[in-house]
Amino acid sequence: MRSSLHCSLPDFDFLTYLVENLGYVAVTKIAPNAARIRFQPETVSQTSIAAALYCLADMGVERTIISHPGQFVEKLVPSFAQTIAYFAEQTAASHPKTSRAFAGRELPLEMLASADKALASLFAHWIDSKQVYDSAKLADVLPDSLRGRFILVEPVDGRLTITEVGPGFEIFGETWRKNARGLPMEEQPDYNYGQWVQGIYRRVQETLVPRLDEVNATIRRPDRNDSIHCHYQRLILPFTCKGNGGTCLLGASAVDFWKQQSALDRRAVEECPA
Repeated sequence: MRSSLHCSLPDFDFLTYLVENLGYVAVTKIAPNAARIRFQPETVSQTSIAAALYCLADMGVERTIISHPGQFVEKLVPSFAQTIAYFAEQTAASHPKTSRAFAGRELPLEMLASADKALASLFAHWIDSKQVYDSAKLADVLPDSLRGRFILVEPVDGRLTITEVGPGFEIFGETWRKNARGLPMEEQPDYNYGQWVQGIYRRVQETLVPRLDEVNATIRRPDRNDSIHCHYQRLILPFTCKGNGGTCLLGASAVDFWKQQSALDRRAVEECPA
């Protein structure tokens, strides 16, 4: 799994990454009838919860010590039934917080005429190209006017998969960007954000209609142990791939730098995703 996720560095806390971002539950047996559990309520999947509970039942565990990444206080749960109830309570409480972290408002495509010139230029290229993706022709549009903030995804075995990430996609750092090719779109360091964005790209894939959004998102960056707030406009364009004739989706983002209040704000904007 380390190899497939490009996490081979020995000093990288791989287990914490799986728990915090990919929705896994870590179970460690510490006594004949006791175990330690680690999970992140905001990202944990129902499949992982079910697997963990089956594991506890098979091991005959009654008492559990439960902790969440980033919290110093562990909770002692005296019975298996109470452990199940605690999982349900924590995950239910986390869902509203997750949904409020990301907000998008779809804008009419006509607004491109008065929106960012780079996005308008990209949309014009999409029309002129007859919706056929040509990386050589786009090379003159994407790096400069859009500061390289773009991402290209294609469906692979039913999942939208990252095939290219622009050099301006800096929010998760250079190491992730260089190793992102081949990853399912939702498997970004902030897994919740990846799932949310993937759903929007999926709708464009299904309709084959371009989409313009105004986005407000607070995105977690586990490698820096912080979160960053981004406000940007994003254009998603469905292209036909040369060669196989399949569909690929190009997403690009642009921000009005004049609205930023400080150098720190401007740096945050530069790191906003597509």
